[in-house]
Amino acid sequence: MKAKQKSDAVEIMDAVADKQRDELDLLLWSVLWQPLGLPRDIRQTFELSGSEIDLIAVDDGSVVGGVVVSRISANKYEIRHIAVKAGYQGKSVGTRLVEELIRQIRQDTSISVQTWARNTSAGFFTKSGFKPAGERLEHPAFAAHGINFQRMHLKVP
Repeated sequence: MKAKQKSDAVEIMDAVADKQRDELDLLLWSVLWQPLGLPRDIRQTFELSGSEIDLIAVDDGSVVGGVVVSRISANKYEIRHIAVKAGYQGKSVGTRLVEELIRQIRQDTSISVQTWARNTSAGFFTKSGFKPAGERLEHPAFAAHGINFQRMHLKVP
């Protein structure tokens, strides 16, 4: 019998309850910002106005991954944050989050999903079908850690 991989038991769902959103916020901080010594409330400085989609990956009742997406216009979305706990990275959890996002936003017309990918996550986005858009960004809080950003986009027919 084949051993079950961690990603097999992971369920992808909308974060609708306050508890789920709080767990997502804690996950984002602990994976993306705490290791850089950034403050616990740093996420608020990155928020955009407009509607937001929060998806989480849950294993045995615990949030192990998540993605936060802002709707920029009728057919344009931006992935603001995506994170997966260390023990679940490389096990398709992030890919499944992006696939569920695409499933939820797919429309009759073509849509675009964009992100500012860290240099450390550009490979993940490339494997997920995103292409570099040519723009680069440096943020002082991240540049001190050797992290820069590049705009990437995905066209969804």
